[in-house]
Amino acid sequence: MPLDQEIGNESSRQSAANASLKKLRKDQGFMPMAGHLNELRTRLMRSLLWILIFSTVSYFFYARVWDFIMGPVAALIRKSRLPDMPSVKIMTTRLGDNFAIEFKILLLAGFILAFPFILFEIWRFITPALSEKFRRKGSVILLASMALFWSGVIFARLVTWGTVADFLIFQWLPPPVVLSATESIRPEVNLTVADYLSFFTGFHLAFGLSFQLPIVSVLLGSLGIVSSRLYFRYWRHAIVVLCLFSIVVMPPDVFAMLTLMVPMMVLYFLSGFLVKTIEKRQIKG
Repeated sequence: MPLDQEIGNESSRQSAANASLKKLRKDQGFMPMAGHLNELRTRLMRSLLWILIFSTVSYFFYARVWDFIMGPVAALIRKSRLPDMPSVKIMTTRLGDNFAIEFKILLLAGFILAFPFILFEIWRFITPALSEKFRRKGSVILLASMALFWSGVIFARLVTWGTVADFLIFQWLPPPVVLSATESIRPEVNLTVADYLSFFTGFHLAFGLSFQLPIVSVLLGSLGIVSSRLYFRYWRHAIVVLCLFSIVVMPPDVFAMLTLMVPMMVLYFLSGFLVKTIEKRQIKG
């Protein structure tokens, strides 16, 4: 066989081998670093687009969104009109506050509504590195994560937030200012919308994210990073940690602390049972 023909055949075999290797890597989810960065940028841009879309939709329901966020302030103002209570006023302090406040509220609503779509984009980014069996569970995990996030936000708003806001306004009041032997006044509470909105946002997002504990446990359990024995062996330690966490995060009110501690305990044990179920299926499989 001529030398040039042998070299050509070898080159063809090498090209075919390279093509087969590229196809195998693609089927296994392999992607070069530049491809990962481009994919990450695409997913981030899509996530921002989802937030923008739902923020725009929220604009047409702004009155309802405003009532959902600012509704507890009405209860604070009504309570401030009772005898021996300080006056509570909701106010803005700068010229552009009204525009900035509306923008922040719409952005918050857009993020909460777009959260399942953001999770979907995150899931699409990480699925190439997962096995085919694990990918099939993705839809269930996404739906459960969405439900848990919204449950945390709604639970915080309807159950916990009113008690926390009332405590922070009325329980740590300074002593009244004595004007005379028969007259005294309490300092007014001037609550700015910007400060209220900032605290409201962080509080509710913290609840929504903390309700993701079962999802995180399922993922870690599926990857073999944590085991159910860890949850059930150290459950007493977990209760102590959750109790201390509730004392630090929530105001020193028994009801307020229990509204955080009890759901977190339920989620903790639920996480342990879910990881146990995964382990049983892996043994049978």
